[in-house]
Amino acid sequence: MSSNDNDTPLDPESVHPDALDPATYHRVVGPALQAAAETAAKRGHKYLFDDMPAMLALVDMVTRLADLYREHYPEVATDKADLIDRAATAACVMVFQEAELPPDAIGQCLAALETAYGQVNEQAVLDPGVRYIAMAWSHLDDDERKDAHHCLTQACEHIIAAIETWQSEIH
Repeated sequence: MSSNDNDTPLDPESVHPDALDPATYHRVVGPALQAAAETAAKRGHKYLFDDMPAMLALVDMVTRLADLYREHYPEVATDKADLIDRAATAACVMVFQEAELPPDAIGQCLAALETAYGQVNEQAVLDPGVRYIAMAWSHLDDDERKDAHHCLTQACEHIIAAIETWQSEIH
């Protein structure tokens, strides 16, 4: 899932979850993953992978944090552009591997997630989380992890609420 146009397919073979260097992971993937997993748990999901709205929130948070990373650190991001572009895929693969899904199931889940993300992104369903993700980025940039976590949790909750409202309106 590249940028917000999402023209890069989620391919489990295209990125290894450990491919991101620790600094990038610490700023782009880790905080979003923690917020999404905790929010899914609060919603009664033992595993993040079985909460589709939380997974969509994870993809959006990582995608937007990656975009902000590229924007604020273009010289660093250029060297690892491909890895940053695939950060959302890496995060999802980690979630699915943690759940011990077989590789073919991971591919199917990634495809379903990509399709769903394309729909909600195209219809601006995810927009309620944007400002919280931007605030989280500012906190991450200042190494204020607790404040960043709070903002990402807020983003996740707002995104999930927007997805669930949208789903109820179309069904």
